[in-house]
Amino acid sequence: MSPRRIPTKGELSRLQKLYRTDKKIADALGNGVTEHLIGYWRRKKGIPRHSFPKFSEKDIQEVWDRFGDDFHAGMELGISKAAFYNWRRQYKITKKPEALKLEQLSLELHTPDETHHKMSGSAHRTIVQKILAARSGRDSLEVGEKVEVEPDLVMAPGDGGEVIHRFQETGTTYVWNPNRIVISLDGPAKTEGRAVSGAHKSIRDFVRRQQIRNFFEFGEGHLQQIVIEKGLILPGQLGLGCPHGSAALGSVGALVFPAEIPDMSDLWVTGKAVLTAPASIRVFITGRMPRGVFVRDVIHYVVKSLISTGAAEGRIIEFYGAAVEHMSISERITLCQIAPAARATAVMCAFDATARRYVNPRARKSFTPAVADRNAVYAAEYTFEVNKMKPTALGPKRVDDVTPIEELEGGAIQQVYIGGMANGRFDDLKIAADILKGKRVNPDVRVFVHPVSRAVYMETLKKGLLRVFIEAGAVILNPGGLGDGGVPHAAPEERCLTTRFETTFDNTDGDVYQVSPATAAASALTGQITNPAGYVRL
Repeated sequence: MSPRRIPTKGELSRLQKLYRTDKKIADALGNGVTEHLIGYWRRKKGIPRHSFPKFSEKDIQEVWDRFGDDFHAGMELGISKAAFYNWRRQYKITKKPEALKLEQLSLELHTPDETHHKMSGSAHRTIVQKILAARSGRDSLEVGEKVEVEPDLVMAPGDGGEVIHRFQETGTTYVWNPNRIVISLDGPAKTEGRAVSGAHKSIRDFVRRQQIRNFFEFGEGHLQQIVIEKGLILPGQLGLGCPHGSAALGSVGALVFPAEIPDMSDLWVTGKAVLTAPASIRVFITGRMPRGVFVRDVIHYVVKSLISTGAAEGRIIEFYGAAVEHMSISERITLCQIAPAARATAVMCAFDATARRYVNPRARKSFTPAVADRNAVYAAEYTFEVNKMKPTALGPKRVDDVTPIEELEGGAIQQVYIGGMANGRFDDLKIAADILKGKRVNPDVRVFVHPVSRAVYMETLKKGLLRVFIEAGAVILNPGGLGDGGVPHAAPEERCLTTRFETTFDNTDGDVYQVSPATAAASALTGQITNPAGYVRL
């Protein structure tokens, strides 16, 4: 074919069906024809670029051979059970794999119900057992066993100053692995006033000397949020963090244990930690949230119930259920951030397509999510139906003190805080902004808005949310922030609402209730505790 004669539409279509890409068509034609020229001809004749299937037959066959089960094979690819089944039908893959592979063993071994809680072995492992076994180089791990592990990520508590001081006292020159340590100056500092500047300078000097890449300056945001946003912790990985500030990382399917400062400094030296494999409980959250009810309200109910039974104490909580599957990663962060109030050691959401879609574009390396075996053994199982739940407030004196908003409605308030790690992401702030848009907050109420990170701050700025808050009369705080972000404490006899999560209530003189962003915003308008149902769009 002469390059001077433009192929007909039929000829181009046949060539595309045969060679697929413009480059391969150009190579086949030769004589100076380029892929750009082929592309130009296609566009002139209205022929779209060849669309490659999302999953090839080889991809589907390989995963099917590994699992032999649509549900788990779909989870591996980040799609639903039905979607994977449809891909199999498309490629006419119907025959069950003849040879069982390791992944299938956990799916096809069944035991009668009466012995379910007595089972042991590698075919009945929880997510925690799988992750700890993998990090300790073992095939299986029983609850209660101690193992020595090397974590994938270590988060310094506070601003890291105390850990650095203890590490230097050991006389060790360099940390075990600077690429696995994360330090942020947005944590609560132990020093005050002028001493903060000197303390931060020493931290910066230490970071430069140790070549710690994952260091975040003041104003970048809350450490947990940064770690999740930047993909520093991935599904199936093991992390260690400060005692009361690492649970949110379970939202993406990672396992993060709390560690005290002395243990953290030892870890910086050796790179090893000794952990005891805890038992797990499985919590199902099902149903659809009514109008005005948000994840913050749901987890209040869950915490109150688990505290009353003591079922979560010293154990791991794994969240499942239709309601969890429909939650965004931001909502799962709220869920995991507050759940440790039930005295759980750590909290996780099961890895699924939502987690894969969030993590994939952020991941800096490949990862292997951990999925509990179908017959995994749990210390207890609980189911919470959200259909009939109501907006709630937690506090003002205990974390198991949960009260429906309708019982508190009408009580005057003086201060509202919207933001923080529990509810300071874009979707949280948008809920509040939608309620406040075009209105002014009650003149007797001080309102503070606190984006959890610089990325969230920029998104709210670009999409106009900050303007809504400012015009409504709110004060915008810097992302992250030291300690409580500069929010004034409640004065004696004042009543305040906050979306910030606290486990202690002795750091303020007034009554502080923890609520959802919707409840906080609606109450800021009226000047009294208000049910948000009438302010939330369907």
